[in-house]
Amino acid sequence: MGKAGSGPVIILGAHYDTRPIAERDPAPEKRQEPIPGANDGGSGVAVLLEIARVLDVEATRREIWLAFFDAEDKGFIDGWPFLVGSRKLAEALTRKPEAVIVVDMVGDADQTIYFEYNSNRALSKEIWAIAAELGYADTFIPEPKYFIFDDHIPFLEQGISAIDIIDFDYPYWHTTADTADKISPDSLKRVGRTLVTWLERPKEDQPFTRSVLDTLQQSTDLHNVPKLDYNLDR
Repeated sequence: MGKAGSGPVIILGAHYDTRPIAERDPAPEKRQEPIPGANDGGSGVAVLLEIARVLDVEATRREIWLAFFDAEDKGFIDGWPFLVGSRKLAEALTRKPEAVIVVDMVGDADQTIYFEYNSNRALSKEIWAIAAELGYADTFIPEPKYFIFDDHIPFLEQGISAIDIIDFDYPYWHTTADTADKISPDSLKRVGRTLVTWLERPKEDQPFTRSVLDTLQQSTDLHNVPKLDYNLDR
């Protein structure tokens, strides 16, 4: 994990592990092979690394954390759960972040990114609105489509505002065909540019941020934050 800047904490997260087995592969003989993970794992990491290169941290007036999670995708294999790395971080936090933004599976050339149902809706709307300003309204669709159990969930369970930026309509998910030829640089750029624009925009122009900062002034530790009652069955 890397940190830079000062002020309220924003965590940008992505998992770097890949699924050890391709259980969704159309070829049965390949279903015990590991997935290459160009999109499912690799794309989110690529976006965060490029943000680290281009972001004007001082302009954000925040402390930016880049968190790279392991063992997101080992669930139901040899007794492992999902989301191991992100849960470790969420449970170890001693400062309440302003927000957590998870970037996952965003490299598909046929990119469509919907609101994720569990994600903080106010923060989602704010970031999707910036995407629309940048001309990305055709790919950032401001309506919910999926409930997704991803690395944002452990932070939501700790009462932290978190969202998942994910294109879950990727046809090669958990298959051996999740390879680099499926990845579009333009898709990665759209997500990275949207996040950089949001981070560098003055907080006064961000309704979600103003609301969260008012809350943080009243409670800056995690012990006074209400926990999310998260139910996978809903």
